[in-house]
Amino acid sequence: MALDLVRQLDYANLDTRLKRISDKMSHSLRAMYRDLDIDTEPNWYLVLWIVNEQPNVSVMEIAARLKFTHQSVITMTHKMTQKGYLLRTKDTADKRRTIFRLTKKAQDTLPLFTKIWEIGKKVTFELLNKNIEIMKHLEILESNLEHSSFGERIAEELTKNDL
Repeated sequence: MALDLVRQLDYANLDTRLKRISDKMSHSLRAMYRDLDIDTEPNWYLVLWIVNEQPNVSVMEIAARLKFTHQSVITMTHKMTQKGYLLRTKDTADKRRTIFRLTKKAQDTLPLFTKIWEIGKKVTFELLNKNIEIMKHLEILESNLEHSSFGERIAEELTKNDL
């Protein structure tokens, strides 16, 4: 049996380990949505949640709430508009500002999405053996990365070592 290099490298390979876990979860969600004949992507619920909570929300506001790049939100909302989940219009007060509302399709599907999200939360808790200590560590990691990026920290150490 081949050794799992990602696990072998332990915390030194954290980014790859987190991506691998994320990919496994996302791929299985896509398969589940496909089996349920729902034409959505796993991370769209975040945007649906925000737009449901705050109709006429802008791209910039969604990006700020999710801490996603402006471009990634534009890409995601474009796909959601094409699939019929979002209505996209220009703000009447500021034509540069794109705002979103849920379509009837999204509103009709929202109860099912909500049920899936609630069950997903329960399943995640079970996958973590009912121990959410990892969330505290992820909070620390994200907070530290906001102060100085991973690459910046490595470059700084390289500079120290070269002197």
